[in-house]
Formats: sequence, C-alpha cells, structure tokens
Amino acid sequence: MVFQMAFKPLALLCKPISITVGFIYPSWASYKALESKSPVAAAQWLTYWVVFSLFTVLEYFADYVISWLPLYYLLKLGFILWLQLPQTQGATQLYIKCVQPLVKKHEEEIDRALEQGWKKVEDHVFEVKSKTMTWLSGQQVKSRNAPSSAAGSGTSLLAERTPSDGALNGKEPVDTV
Repeated sequence: MVFQMAFKPLALLCKPISITVGFIYPSWASYKALESKSPVAAAQWLTYWVVFSLFTVLEYFADYVISWLPLYYLLKLGFILWLQLPQTQGATQLYIKCVQPLVKKHEEEIDRALEQGWKKVEDHVFEVKSKTMTWLSGQQVKSRNAPSSAAGSGTSLLAERTPSDGALNGKEPVDTV
C-alpha cells in the first residue's frame, strides 16, 4: 500500500500526458497525413488508431486490475510512444503480428455480429421513435379535450378584479381571445 502511494504522484502526472500523447498528438498527425495526401503517412496513422483502439478497449476491461500496478501509467506512456514512433513502428509490428491474423481468422463472424448489432440498434431506435410519437399524439389529444383553465384559455381573471379587494365583481371571467 505504501509502495503504491509512492507512485501516485507519478500516475497523476503520466495520465494526462498519456492522453495528450495517445489522442491529441495522433489526431493532429493524422490530420497532417491526410492533408499531405501521402498514403504511407495515412497508413501509419490508420494502423496506429486500429491498434490503439483495441488497446483502449482491453484497458477499459482490465483497468481495475492493471491500474493498481506500480508504474502502470509510466509503462502505458512508454507503450503509446512505442506504438507511434517512426523508429520503432510498434503499431505496425503489433498489427502485422497480432491484430491482422486474428481479425482475418474471425472476419466473417465479426461482420455478422456487427450487422446483427446494427440491426438491433435500428430496431430499438425505431421502437423508441414509434412509442414517442404515439405518446406525443396522445398528449395532443388530451390537451385538446381537456377543460379550459383560466390561465391556459386566454381568459383574464385579472381584468374583472376591483382595485380594492381583488375579487371578481360578480361576473364570469372575460375571454380575451
């Protein structure tokens, strides 16, 4: 516990640096690569994003366990730099050795699962939209059939009040509409 507490300031420093190095700089470099129209540069950053995205998903599920490791955020920062640097081409290496073979092997299953997932999302959105429209239609019918209230019908209760007592002068409210 004391050992972990000793590295807490380092984690607090490395975490925002990891975000900057992992997201902000690569976004800018990707923009520059696209604008340069260089297929090599674009491929490098596209490969980075594929590998980094998979790493981020894995990290999300393993975060509770791995974030307790001493120096984790410093190691993560080093890993992100290794992925990006042109000297190491870590993202390209991981893609060719791990990601590409795994995805190729399961490509049809992944495509099928994604298609089914999108179909479920579309069905759910359509269902929510239909229920919302039905509910809104019911609200409009209710508001048309509801008895008119003085405040909502354009009837002025204040128009017939006397200045002294504020009571109605024995008259019905005046319709101002």
